[in-house]
Amino acid sequence: MSYQLPAIDRLGFCNVFLSAIGGDGANMSAKLLFKIAVTELDLDGAYDAKYGSEKKGTATDVSLRLCYKGTAVRTSGPTTTPHILAIFRPGLIETLQLNRGLQANATVIVNTTQTPDEIRDRLKMHSGRIVCVDAETIAEDTGSRLNMPMMALVCRALHFPQEQVEAVIAKTWPYAKDANLGAFKAAYDGVNEKEFAPRADYPLLPPALVARGQIGYLNMLNGGAIDAMTHSTVNRNNQVAGYGFVPTFDPSACTGCAVCMTVCSDPGGIVWKDGKVIGIDYAFCKGCMRCVEVCPQTKKGKALNRPEIAQVA
Repeated sequence: MSYQLPAIDRLGFCNVFLSAIGGDGANMSAKLLFKIAVTELDLDGAYDAKYGSEKKGTATDVSLRLCYKGTAVRTSGPTTTPHILAIFRPGLIETLQLNRGLQANATVIVNTTQTPDEIRDRLKMHSGRIVCVDAETIAEDTGSRLNMPMMALVCRALHFPQEQVEAVIAKTWPYAKDANLGAFKAAYDGVNEKEFAPRADYPLLPPALVARGQIGYLNMLNGGAIDAMTHSTVNRNNQVAGYGFVPTFDPSACTGCAVCMTVCSDPGGIVWKDGKVIGIDYAFCKGCMRCVEVCPQTKKGKALNRPEIAQVA
């Protein structure tokens, strides 16, 4: 057996958990990781994805359970005890209590400009390795997407052979090969990582219990409707998505062509009044940058311009 998983639990799985928001590409990158594991490295396992409406940028949880051939795979649900945790948006750390369920000596990969020490204090991580990378800047500089540098570091943590992974990426997206491979390689070179010994005041915590409510005939609304305030994310503010790259808007250059509306993942993010764009609502904008890519050049420049780093209050 040439390839060795970096860690396994009592059931024989190496557990990987990707925490992101809709549109970050976590689901797509996890599917490719699973494909590489099964077709290139002769592994087995299970895959699970949970996500809300991409238009709201709600949380996306993707789990990989990887094991050697011959291991009994008796579960396909999400993992709650990851050996490897990839956090696409650092604003999710506290919101989703991502420190809960982490294995001892886990590897945590975070898209952030903060240091490993700062992230450890935010996570209250007991022990293990924290890998910090400015994945958004890498994606912007290379013309790729956020998921590519994050996927690169998950592959690194899993000890996947880099050349094999790069070959699969090039074959999967040949039209974006240069941008994706550029982001993949830049992530390997751009990490700030640190190993942490166990810390007594940061204990290992059990997985978080998600209370989803009991829905039955005794509390069902008339007509079988479900209370959206309790059981939906329709009214959720997308503030956690606003950390990082967001487009800037120049109203003097806007022609009102509305091309941005055709690609916006959440039309609520682009504010219209009297047939004109008047601004961007950063409570809904999740920074996918599609509007910037399609905004036409005018004599006054582009209305939607190169993103800046912003902190949404």
